[in-house]
Amino acid sequence: MRTKIITVVAVIAIVVVAYVLLRPPEVVNLKIATTTSLNDTGLLDAIKAQFEKENPYINVTWVAVGTGQAIQIGERGDVDLILVHSRSLENQFINGSYGVHGITIAWNDFVIVGPQGDPANISSAKSAIDAFYRIYNAGSSGEALFISRGDGSGTNVKENDLWKKAKVNATGGAWYIESGQGMAATLRMANEKQAYTLSDRATYLATEGENGFILTICFEGDMKNLLNTYRAILVNPDMFQNLHSKEAEKYVLFLVSSEGQQLIGNYTKNGQKLFNPAFGKLSQLGINDPYEENEVAYWKSKLQG
Repeated sequence: MRTKIITVVAVIAIVVVAYVLLRPPEVVNLKIATTTSLNDTGLLDAIKAQFEKENPYINVTWVAVGTGQAIQIGERGDVDLILVHSRSLENQFINGSYGVHGITIAWNDFVIVGPQGDPANISSAKSAIDAFYRIYNAGSSGEALFISRGDGSGTNVKENDLWKKAKVNATGGAWYIESGQGMAATLRMANEKQAYTLSDRATYLATEGENGFILTICFEGDMKNLLNTYRAILVNPDMFQNLHSKEAEKYVLFLVSSEGQQLIGNYTKNGQKLFNPAFGKLSQLGINDPYEENEVAYWKSKLQG
């Protein structure tokens, strides 16, 4: 009898161990707060498809808002990582100990789009600052409109910086309209009103193929003032409990891997290339950042490990 009991107990133990070992891991919902341009262009969907194929027990979810809002969500600990594009706001997030191991993953540039007739004649401007000054003059004279995001996004921060450098105050004029919306919606509004607006190149290229969209790039190429970099930043697990930091790190490792960087660089929409890979290339873009250099070394060591 005793032998039978031992046998039964042993069988039960084997079954329990087998169940524990063979049971598939629970699916983890990785939460990201990100800028609208990465969402509107479809890049995040492409990344999600490949990442989840290689990591089937991680479900990537995100909320697409302006960079300012995305950072606020990160500061509350409501997401595991952020993907944003405003260097000054990102640095505040990191310096406030809310974010760790920030790393630049992609870049493109901002462009100033407007009506085909270019009433402010910004196509002949010497710089983006000059272009904004011309828009201000044309707007003040009733010859042009400008649509601002007005939402604290990375694009809105860049726009405000350009007005400041042009030494003009655009707000308050009837010609200056705040959309309070994402980039694609702002572009459509500018198209409807035949107004100027500042856009990241990727969202413009992803939107220009829509029926009835006739805005054109009126000014581009001033990389000193129009460079647009995207950075992934882990939310600091020492600040918040219940973060999926391990899964967030896997996601960022994918982004900075040769596979992830190739996916970013090769991604197209409407036949247009929208982003460039940026991991380890910030100095080539004219930005010298000791913090970035340390983080490149950190993520490279993770890739090799």
